[in-house]
Amino acid sequence: MTEVKKASCAVGNETVILPDDVRPGDVIRCHGVRQRVTYEFGAYALVREP
Repeated sequence: MTEVKKASCAVGNETVILPDDVRPGDVIRCHGVRQRVTYEFGAYALVREP
């Protein structure tokens, strides 16, 4: 059994399944926008890059 890493998209209203090897600080693209992965209080989140 492995953890499925999920986060809410900062642009769209949907949950994104993150790659297994993602780490806080990585940048991914979602809805054509660069978003930085954060991890606080036991949860992942995406923050829109300026």
